Amino acid sequence: MSEFVDPRATPGRPSTPVSVSAVSTKDLTELHALCREGRLYDVEEWIQASRPIQTRYRQKGRRQSSALEIAIANGNHALAHLLLCNGYDPNLDSRSPLNLALETRRFDLVDLLLEWGTDPKRVELCDLFDTYKSELWERFLALGVDLAAAGSLAEALGYHTSNKPLFGFAKRHRLSDRRIQAALNIALAHHAGRGNEKGVQLCLWAGADPHAEVPSLGSEPFETDDEDADPEDRFLGFSAIDEACRAGEVAILERLGPDPCRDDFDQLYRMATTESVVMVLSQLQPPRDVASIVRSHLAWLTLGRSRTLYVLGRLFALGMRWTEATQAEISNIRRILGKVSARDYVEVIKLLALDDHCAAQSFSELCRTPGMRARFVEVGFLPGRALAHDRPTRFREVLARAGIELPKPTRRVYSTVSIGRWSLRARHVRLTRQQLFELVWSQPVERLAKSWGLSGRGLSKACERLQIPLPPRGFWAKVQSGQRLGRPSLPTMPPGEAEEIVIRAPESPESTG
Repeated sequence: MSEFVDPRATPGRPSTPVSVSAVSTKDLTELHALCREGRLYDVEEWIQASRPIQTRYRQKGRRQSSALEIAIANGNHALAHLLLCNGYDPNLDSRSPLNLALETRRFDLVDLLLEWGTDPKRVELCDLFDTYKSELWERFLALGVDLAAAGSLAEALGYHTSNKPLFGFAKRHRLSDRRIQAALNIALAHHAGRGNEKGVQLCLWAGADPHAEVPSLGSEPFETDDEDADPEDRFLGFSAIDEACRAGEVAILERLGPDPCRDDFDQLYRMATTESVVMVLSQLQPPRDVASIVRSHLAWLTLGRSRTLYVLGRLFALGMRWTEATQAEISNIRRILGKVSARDYVEVIKLLALDDHCAAQSFSELCRTPGMRARFVEVGFLPGRALAHDRPTRFREVLARAGIELPKPTRRVYSTVSIGRWSLRARHVRLTRQQLFELVWSQPVERLAKSWGLSGRGLSKACERLQIPLPPRGFWAKVQSGQRLGRPSLPTMPPGEAEEIVIRAPESPESTG
């Protein structure tokens, strides 16, 4: 049986701990009720009777609040002190009571718990950061708590720009702890990607590096203890400048200050999503790896981001030219083009083909495969049955650039040619081409057409299609004046064509009567 410790007489830690014999929380139901009601003297009698005050083991899953948690939740400092003085071990609770004390802003209880041996490393960092108290963070840091563990500091800096004391804390310790510096860099990239100018300013003031490549906030626990790892062998992430380019945040990009000596400008061009970002980058350094930039923006198209077409157009307008490309790069671009929509495909092909944006050799190689030719038919650059809409503008220039000749249209040969409208009661006048030639040179076309119930203009057009020459204007007036005029010979036509001409003459009123 252990001796009762009165916290009023002996406020310090006892030399011999009180025995803890409870196995289940059911043995503590009555005690917990006394704690909730704040019946301090009854709790003292409970302890004096050597009855258990907590279980031996941490409870997993759903559980009841412990006696100490009830005291902290009610802000009962005396009750918490009584329990601790009589052997209550705060480290046996499944959740550290420090977290509850921080949530309720009872910093006197935080002092009490730490004084009585509560493990500070079990504290939840999000609760600690939410206190907005620099002196408390300094205290836990001195007790050996890793404040940058599991990305908690980066999340607090990235999600809560109102916590200005935390930015000051990070600024003071970033040089002594590289993980705190990394947390600042992660938070800066997060704010830059979301256009949060306030967060960007706070991170830069605290010393964040906009050029550092970092993982995305919340993607995974941030641990970089392996100093021997080669950065070239793993993907480090994107910098704040990368994120600003991807988000199209021009003002933030200019504030971060892209540097050709520290930043991969080709990657920045690949990530740019607006023309204004391209303009900012082009003033510092022109693009170099054009093929990779084109490939990246075409890959964005497969995700439905048609805005990147304007970015590519701006790059070409600023003087970028795709002059050289390996077979592997061309194959990759072909594969990407096979996934974009028909509308975007047309615009991309026209962008590359026109105005000398792409070298003729590279473009013709790009369009060489049967798959590309089939897509040309699908979108209308080449004729085919799949075309169900108007052909794209300037398609002839595109085909010429690709070295593709339009197939010559095949001309159907008709042995019988009909002139006039079809009618069930029409009479058919059958002539040879030579006979029609003789008729049109024997009388005026208007008179001949009227005898058949046709219009003179319609008969003239039919003769033009049949390559039958007609008398020129004024011919019959000269004949009537006594002039003897010659006539041209009838041109020949391919064998089997227009061997018979059928005049569809409407039935005359006399014949119907």
